[in-house]
Amino acid sequence: MRTRVITSTLAGAALIAAALPSPATASTADRSGTARASVGYNVVIAGTVSGRSFRRSATLVLRSTVTRVTTNGVNPVDVCLKSGFPGGAPQVGAIWYGSNSACFRSTAALDMTYVRTNGNTATVSPDSRISASGSNNFTATGSLTSCIYFPTEGGASYTFHNDGTVSGRISIRGFGGYPCGYSTYNATLSGRRG
Repeated sequence: MRTRVITSTLAGAALIAAALPSPATASTADRSGTARASVGYNVVIAGTVSGRSFRRSATLVLRSTVTRVTTNGVNPVDVCLKSGFPGGAPQVGAIWYGSNSACFRSTAALDMTYVRTNGNTATVSPDSRISASGSNNFTATGSLTSCIYFPTEGGASYTFHNDGTVSGRISIRGFGGYPCGYSTYNATLSGRRG
């Protein structure tokens, strides 16, 4: 188990190092005072949700591991995607999809997903056991009665390029409870370090 954590940490550190501008100066400190590297991207998401087309601006943040206390494996990096405010101001394609609840200013720092890295690519898949917490969510309409869907399957893949750009694909299925049922969110993503 310890070998897996060390390997995961090294893979995450390599991805962060590749994504950070040189010299690496982007960092924040957590409550323990530990420096955490992070880099933000301004991105555009384009796709469909429940068959409705959308094109939206978003932010994507790649950061070093937030928490090592988890039931689904330590994330080698944490990835935070945010567009709009699905839970408070529903819009077609609005989405919060982060690997940790700390992505959205939660003090709980709950590990929400499975994260794998391969070279400069991070893949984020929802942990369906935790999806009902509501940290990750998306909406398919802009009405006040819009259903809020919690990702339960699928995932997102983000590739961080050496020229400061990022590209990716999101393909998730979410559950909105009764009477909403399921919704599918499919999109591509591209942008540049901000």
